[in-house]
Amino acid sequence: MDRKARVTRKDVAQKAGVSVATVSYVLNHTKTVSEEVEARVKEAARELRYQPNLIARSLITKRSMHVAILVDNLNNPYYIKLLEGAQKLAAKKGYIVALMLQDHLNSENLDQLVSRQIDGLVVTTQKWKGIYERIGSLIPCIGPQDYSNKLLIDYRHAMFEAVKTIKRYGHRRVAAICGLEQGTDDPRICNLREALENEGMEVDQELFIWGDKDSETTVTKGYQAMDQLLKRGREFTAVFAMNDLMAIGAMRCLREHKLRIPEDISLWGCDNDDRDEDLQIPLSSIDVAPKSIGEELMRMLLAEIEGSQVTEKTIRGVFVERKSIGVCKH
Repeated sequence: MDRKARVTRKDVAQKAGVSVATVSYVLNHTKTVSEEVEARVKEAARELRYQPNLIARSLITKRSMHVAILVDNLNNPYYIKLLEGAQKLAAKKGYIVALMLQDHLNSENLDQLVSRQIDGLVVTTQKWKGIYERIGSLIPCIGPQDYSNKLLIDYRHAMFEAVKTIKRYGHRRVAAICGLEQGTDDPRICNLREALENEGMEVDQELFIWGDKDSETTVTKGYQAMDQLLKRGREFTAVFAMNDLMAIGAMRCLREHKLRIPEDISLWGCDNDDRDEDLQIPLSSIDVAPKSIGEELMRMLLAEIEGSQVTEKTIRGVFVERKSIGVCKH
């Protein structure tokens, strides 16, 4: 199929009856012209379907207008919402967003981000340390509190509310299925321990089920962690799951062991997936507004790229109680 020749600024200038320089002033917003001239140039550009040569522009501006966002995978709806928020803001600013998955990433891919002149990277994966250390000094990188200290995801208030609710229903023995490798300094688990201690409840390390070095927090890992917890034979009546996917896996395991939710075991997760209300037993969860997280991370990245001040932001989680939590009957 034959393609039409690319429309240039010279073509726009001829149609609008102005100089090429004037077209540049209007389209780049670099110099003020009369409203009448500006309108003619924009109308000519629209009629000719003019598209600027971003490659040529990048040689001048030193920006590609292309950023990337790295997530673990797309199995977790949390990342879908986060991407939606990030993409929405980037599009408003004229940036294209490339999506990269940690599950299919190698060190060569990271190096290619720099060589392809990506303007910056939003990192949301659990394995951020090696990534940040490898390219953080080469291109702007922004992520949650663990490494950039720009955006704080505050689970503490919501976790305290969850534990208060559990205690009010009579629960005293609380377990956690973590998914992450033991020793990971995750704020959700830290806040859970703090909340239990604050309410005078025992923190039994044998009731904390950790993952392996892959730090996967999937439905399958939730099922396996709950199965491991039950096999330990220690008493518990309530469980926190690192995210809603793990909570769903835990639900399946409990059903197979003929344990009822919440009559036998109360359960809550984190992320407040849209599907939580539609589960057979609606899942209690901590909502951290992932779409807002995506927007804030992208706002901070673009500010850093453009040399603006990056203001810090805290997003506070909210505990959403549903029918997966009930009165302790043991």
